[in-house]
Amino acid sequence: MNNALSKRGLLALIASMVSWGLANPFADLAIDAFSVPQLLLLEIGFGFAAVAIYLMIRARRIRFSWKIALALGLLEPGFTYLFGNIGYANGTVSTGLIVMSTEVFFVAIIGALFLKEKISLRIAASIVVGFFGVIIATSQVSSSGVDNWLGVSAFTAAAIAASLYVIVARIYAKDNKVVDLVFGQLLVGTIFAVLIFISTNSNFNNASEIESKYWIAAVLSGLFGAAIPFLLFNYASTLVPTRYSALALNAIPIVGIGFGAMLGRGIPSPIQAIGGLIVVLSLYVGTREK
Repeated sequence: MNNALSKRGLLALIASMVSWGLANPFADLAIDAFSVPQLLLLEIGFGFAAVAIYLMIRARRIRFSWKIALALGLLEPGFTYLFGNIGYANGTVSTGLIVMSTEVFFVAIIGALFLKEKISLRIAASIVVGFFGVIIATSQVSSSGVDNWLGVSAFTAAAIAASLYVIVARIYAKDNKVVDLVFGQLLVGTIFAVLIFISTNSNFNNASEIESKYWIAAVLSGLFGAAIPFLLFNYASTLVPTRYSALALNAIPIVGIGFGAMLGRGIPSPIQAIGGLIVVLSLYVGTREK
Protein backbone atom coordinates (compact mmCIF):
# COMPACT_ATOMS: atom_id res chain seq x y z
CA MET A 1 0.00 0.00 0.00
CA ASN A 2 1.68 3.22 -1.08
CA ASN A 3 1.26 6.60 0.57
CA ALA A 4 -1.03 7.97 -2.17
CA LEU A 5 -3.42 5.06 -1.82
CA SER A 6 -3.28 5.34 1.96
CA LYS A 7 -4.23 9.02 1.87
CA ARG A 8 -7.11 8.38 -0.52
CA GLY A 9 -8.26 5.50 1.63
CA LEU A 10 -8.20 7.56 4.81
CA LEU A 11 -10.08 10.43 3.17
CA ALA A 12 -12.69 8.00 1.83
CA LEU A 13 -12.98 6.41 5.27
CA ILE A 14 -13.51 9.73 7.05
CA ALA A 15 -16.00 10.87 4.39
CA SER A 16 -17.99 7.63 4.81
CA MET A 17 -18.27 8.18 8.56
CA VAL A 18 -19.36 11.79 8.10
CA SER A 19 -21.98 10.60 5.60
CA TRP A 20 -23.32 8.02 8.07
CA GLY A 21 -23.33 10.70 10.75
CA LEU A 22 -25.49 12.95 8.56
CA ALA A 23 -27.85 10.10 7.66
CA ASN A 24 -28.92 9.34 11.23
CA PRO A 25 -30.73 12.65 11.94
CA PHE A 26 -32.47 12.38 8.56
CA ALA A 27 -33.70 8.89 9.48
CA ASP A 28 -34.78 10.16 12.90
CA LEU A 29 -36.77 12.93 11.19
CA ALA A 30 -38.32 10.63 8.58
CA ILE A 31 -39.49 8.09 11.15
CA ASP A 32 -41.89 10.75 12.49
CA ALA A 33 -44.01 10.24 9.36
CA PHE A 34 -43.12 6.77 8.09
CA SER A 35 -43.44 3.36 9.71
CA VAL A 36 -40.33 1.26 10.26
CA PRO A 37 -40.99 -0.98 7.19
CA GLN A 38 -41.80 2.05 5.03
CA LEU A 39 -38.63 3.91 5.92
CA LEU A 40 -36.50 0.78 5.62
CA LEU A 41 -37.71 0.23 2.06
CA LEU A 42 -37.36 3.89 1.12
CA GLU A 43 -33.86 4.52 2.45
CA ILE A 44 -32.33 1.28 1.16
CA GLY A 45 -34.30 1.50 -2.09
CA PHE A 46 -33.17 5.06 -2.80
CA GLY A 47 -29.58 4.13 -2.00
CA PHE A 48 -29.74 1.13 -4.33
CA ALA A 49 -31.37 3.22 -7.08
CA ALA A 50 -28.56 5.80 -6.89
CA VAL A 51 -25.87 3.14 -7.29
CA ALA A 52 -27.83 1.38 -10.07
CA ILE A 53 -28.20 4.65 -12.01
CA TYR A 54 -24.47 5.30 -11.67
CA LEU A 55 -23.67 1.86 -13.07
CA MET A 56 -26.17 2.31 -15.91
CA ILE A 57 -24.42 5.55 -16.89
CA ARG A 58 -21.08 3.75 -16.83
CA ALA A 59 -22.67 0.97 -18.95
CA ARG A 60 -20.36 -1.86 -17.96
CA ARG A 61 -20.80 -5.44 -16.87
CA ILE A 62 -21.32 -6.01 -13.14
CA ARG A 63 -19.44 -8.80 -11.41
CA PHE A 64 -19.47 -9.64 -7.70
CA SER A 65 -19.66 -12.58 -5.33
CA TRP A 66 -23.26 -13.30 -4.39
CA LYS A 67 -22.14 -15.00 -1.16
CA ILE A 68 -20.26 -11.92 0.02
CA ALA A 69 -23.00 -9.55 -1.17
CA LEU A 70 -25.58 -11.65 0.70
CA ALA A 71 -23.57 -11.54 3.94
CA LEU A 72 -22.85 -7.81 3.68
CA GLY A 73 -26.33 -6.83 2.51
CA LEU A 74 -28.13 -8.71 5.27
CA LEU A 75 -25.84 -7.29 7.96
CA GLU A 76 -25.79 -3.73 6.64
CA PRO A 77 -28.01 -2.15 5.50
CA GLY A 78 -30.40 -5.05 6.22
CA PHE A 79 -30.53 -5.79 9.93
CA THR A 80 -28.52 -2.74 10.98
CA TYR A 81 -31.03 -0.34 9.40
CA LEU A 82 -34.03 -2.37 10.53
CA PHE A 83 -32.90 -2.25 14.15
CA GLY A 84 -31.80 1.37 13.78
CA ASN A 85 -35.25 2.41 12.52
CA ILE A 86 -36.93 0.53 15.37
CA GLY A 87 -34.62 2.42 17.69
CA TYR A 88 -35.48 5.82 16.21
CA ALA A 89 -39.18 4.98 16.42
CA ASN A 90 -38.67 4.52 20.16
CA GLY A 91 -35.86 6.95 20.97
CA THR A 92 -33.86 10.02 20.07
CA VAL A 93 -30.97 10.58 17.71
CA SER A 94 -28.67 11.39 20.67
CA THR A 95 -29.41 8.11 22.42
CA GLY A 96 -29.16 6.18 19.18
CA LEU A 97 -25.79 7.56 18.17
CA ILE A 98 -24.28 7.10 21.62
CA VAL A 99 -25.47 3.49 21.91
CA MET A 100 -24.60 2.57 18.30
CA SER A 101 -21.08 3.97 18.72
CA THR A 102 -20.37 0.84 20.78
CA GLU A 103 -19.99 -0.88 17.41
CA VAL A 104 -16.22 -0.44 17.84
CA PHE A 105 -16.26 -2.37 21.11
CA PHE A 106 -18.29 -5.17 19.58
CA VAL A 107 -15.79 -5.35 16.69
CA ALA A 108 -13.02 -5.96 19.22
CA ILE A 109 -15.04 -8.49 21.23
CA ILE A 110 -16.23 -10.46 18.18
CA GLY A 111 -12.74 -10.35 16.70
CA ALA A 112 -11.34 -11.85 19.91
CA LEU A 113 -14.01 -14.55 20.13
CA PHE A 114 -14.04 -15.73 16.51
CA LEU A 115 -10.86 -14.44 14.88
CA LYS A 116 -8.59 -15.08 17.89
CA GLU A 117 -7.49 -11.44 17.87
CA LYS A 118 -5.85 -10.30 21.09
CA ILE A 119 -7.40 -7.61 23.25
CA SER A 120 -4.76 -5.56 25.04
CA LEU A 121 -5.26 -4.21 28.53
CA ARG A 122 -5.77 -0.72 27.04
CA ILE A 123 -8.52 -1.93 24.70
CA ALA A 124 -10.16 -4.00 27.45
CA ALA A 125 -10.20 -0.97 29.74
CA SER A 126 -11.65 1.24 26.99
CA ILE A 127 -14.43 -1.30 26.36
CA VAL A 128 -15.39 -1.40 30.04
CA VAL A 129 -15.27 2.40 30.35
CA GLY A 130 -17.17 2.81 27.08
CA PHE A 131 -20.04 0.59 28.18
CA PHE A 132 -20.05 2.42 31.52
CA GLY A 133 -20.53 5.64 29.52
CA VAL A 134 -23.48 4.08 27.69
CA ILE A 135 -25.03 3.07 31.02
CA ILE A 136 -24.73 6.67 32.21
CA ALA A 137 -26.13 8.05 28.93
CA THR A 138 -29.16 5.76 29.09
CA SER A 139 -29.71 5.97 32.85
CA GLN A 140 -32.69 8.30 32.44
CA VAL A 141 -34.36 6.41 29.60
CA SER A 142 -37.42 5.32 31.58
CA SER A 143 -38.14 8.83 32.86
CA SER A 144 -37.14 10.86 29.79
CA GLY A 145 -40.50 10.54 28.06
CA VAL A 146 -38.86 10.34 24.62
CA ASP A 147 -36.75 7.18 24.93
CA ASN A 148 -37.59 3.64 26.02
CA TRP A 149 -35.70 0.40 26.52
CA LEU A 150 -37.01 -1.13 23.31
CA GLY A 151 -35.21 1.66 21.48
CA VAL A 152 -32.00 1.13 23.44
CA SER A 153 -32.15 -2.62 22.78
CA ALA A 154 -32.73 -2.03 19.06
CA PHE A 155 -29.82 0.42 18.87
CA THR A 156 -27.61 -2.18 20.59
CA ALA A 157 -28.68 -4.84 18.08
CA ALA A 158 -27.88 -2.41 15.26
CA ALA A 159 -24.38 -1.89 16.69
CA ILE A 160 -23.77 -5.64 16.83
CA ALA A 161 -24.94 -6.15 13.22
CA ALA A 162 -22.79 -3.22 12.07
CA SER A 163 -19.74 -4.64 13.86
CA LEU A 164 -20.17 -7.96 12.06
CA TYR A 165 -20.39 -6.01 8.80
CA VAL A 166 -17.08 -4.25 9.51
CA ILE A 167 -15.32 -7.56 10.06
CA VAL A 168 -16.80 -9.25 6.98
CA ALA A 169 -16.08 -6.22 4.77
CA ARG A 170 -12.49 -6.01 5.95
CA ILE A 171 -11.85 -9.70 5.18
CA TYR A 172 -13.68 -10.08 1.87
CA ALA A 173 -14.27 -6.67 0.25
CA LYS A 174 -10.77 -6.48 -1.24
CA ASP A 175 -11.51 -9.44 -3.51
CA ASN A 176 -14.32 -7.60 -5.34
CA LYS A 177 -14.70 -4.37 -7.28
CA VAL A 178 -16.08 -1.79 -4.86
CA VAL A 179 -18.97 -0.41 -6.94
CA ASP A 180 -20.07 -3.87 -8.08
CA LEU A 181 -20.04 -5.23 -4.55
CA VAL A 182 -22.00 -2.26 -3.20
CA PHE A 183 -24.56 -2.81 -5.98
CA GLY A 184 -24.94 -6.45 -4.92
CA GLN A 185 -24.99 -5.53 -1.24
CA LEU A 186 -27.72 -2.92 -1.68
CA LEU A 187 -29.67 -5.23 -3.99
CA VAL A 188 -29.72 -7.81 -1.20
CA GLY A 189 -30.63 -5.08 1.29
CA THR A 190 -33.50 -3.92 -0.94
CA ILE A 191 -34.86 -7.46 -1.29
CA PHE A 192 -34.63 -7.81 2.48
CA ALA A 193 -36.55 -4.53 2.93
CA VAL A 194 -39.23 -5.66 0.44
CA LEU A 195 -39.68 -8.92 2.35
CA ILE A 196 -40.04 -7.04 5.64
CA PHE A 197 -42.50 -4.64 3.99
CA ILE A 198 -44.65 -7.48 2.62
CA SER A 199 -44.49 -9.67 5.73
CA THR A 200 -45.73 -6.81 7.91
CA ASN A 201 -48.63 -6.06 5.53
CA SER A 202 -47.32 -2.54 5.05
CA ASN A 203 -48.42 -0.14 2.33
CA PHE A 204 -48.15 3.50 1.26
CA ASN A 205 -51.84 4.37 1.45
CA ASN A 206 -50.90 7.36 3.57
CA ALA A 207 -48.38 8.70 1.02
CA SER A 208 -50.48 11.73 0.03
CA GLU A 209 -50.77 12.79 3.66
CA ILE A 210 -47.02 12.86 4.32
CA GLU A 211 -45.36 16.27 4.10
CA SER A 212 -42.60 16.79 1.55
CA LYS A 213 -39.95 17.41 4.22
CA TYR A 214 -40.31 13.80 5.40
CA TRP A 215 -39.96 12.45 1.87
CA ILE A 216 -36.83 14.57 1.42
CA ALA A 217 -35.48 13.28 4.73
CA ALA A 218 -36.10 9.67 3.63
CA VAL A 219 -34.32 10.25 0.30
CA LEU A 220 -31.34 11.93 1.96
CA SER A 221 -31.24 9.17 4.57
CA GLY A 222 -30.87 6.68 1.72
CA LEU A 223 -28.20 8.69 -0.11
CA PHE A 224 -26.12 9.57 2.94
CA GLY A 225 -26.84 6.32 4.76
CA ALA A 226 -26.54 3.77 1.95
CA ALA A 227 -25.26 4.81 -1.47
CA ILE A 228 -22.47 7.25 -0.59
CA PRO A 229 -20.96 5.72 2.59
CA PHE A 230 -20.97 2.11 1.37
CA LEU A 231 -19.09 3.07 -1.78
CA LEU A 232 -16.57 5.05 0.25
CA PHE A 233 -16.24 2.55 3.10
CA ASN A 234 -15.81 -0.52 0.91
CA TYR A 235 -13.19 1.37 -1.10
CA ALA A 236 -11.40 2.48 2.07
CA SER A 237 -11.53 -0.98 3.66
CA THR A 238 -9.26 -2.31 0.91
CA LEU A 239 -6.65 0.38 1.57
CA VAL A 240 -6.49 1.01 5.31
CA PRO A 241 -6.13 -1.30 8.35
CA THR A 242 -9.11 -2.08 10.55
CA ARG A 243 -7.78 0.07 13.39
CA TYR A 244 -8.27 3.19 11.26
CA SER A 245 -11.87 2.16 10.56
CA ALA A 246 -12.47 1.85 14.29
CA LEU A 247 -10.89 5.24 15.00
CA ALA A 248 -12.88 6.98 12.25
CA LEU A 249 -16.13 5.68 13.74
CA ASN A 250 -15.67 8.34 16.43
CA ALA A 251 -16.85 10.90 13.87
CA ILE A 252 -20.35 9.41 13.52
CA PRO A 253 -21.82 10.39 16.92
CA ILE A 254 -20.13 13.81 16.84
CA VAL A 255 -21.39 14.66 13.35
CA GLY A 256 -24.78 13.05 13.91
CA ILE A 257 -25.58 14.72 17.23
CA GLY A 258 -24.35 18.09 15.98
CA PHE A 259 -26.32 17.88 12.74
CA GLY A 260 -29.34 16.53 14.60
CA ALA A 261 -29.32 19.64 16.78
CA MET A 262 -29.22 21.80 13.63
CA LEU A 263 -32.28 19.95 12.31
CA GLY A 264 -34.10 20.54 15.57
CA ARG A 265 -33.96 16.91 16.64
CA GLY A 266 -32.92 17.92 20.15
CA ILE A 267 -29.65 18.09 22.02
CA PRO A 268 -28.27 15.60 24.56
CA SER A 269 -29.33 16.07 28.16
CA PRO A 270 -26.49 16.81 30.63
CA ILE A 271 -26.42 13.13 31.67
CA GLN A 272 -26.36 12.02 28.02
CA ALA A 273 -23.60 14.50 27.28
CA ILE A 274 -21.46 13.14 30.13
CA GLY A 275 -22.08 9.53 29.10
CA GLY A 276 -21.50 10.33 25.43
CA LEU A 277 -18.23 12.11 26.21
CA ILE A 278 -17.03 9.08 28.18
CA VAL A 279 -17.92 6.82 25.23
CA VAL A 280 -16.14 9.00 22.66
CA LEU A 281 -13.02 9.34 24.82
CA SER A 282 -12.93 5.60 25.45
CA LEU A 283 -13.31 5.01 21.71
CA TYR A 284 -10.37 7.27 21.05
CA VAL A 285 -8.16 5.67 23.68
CA GLY A 286 -9.09 2.15 22.61
CA THR A 287 -8.60 2.65 18.88
CA ARG A 288 -5.75 5.15 18.57
CA GLU A 289 -2.54 3.86 17.05
CA LYS A 290 0.30 3.24 19.47
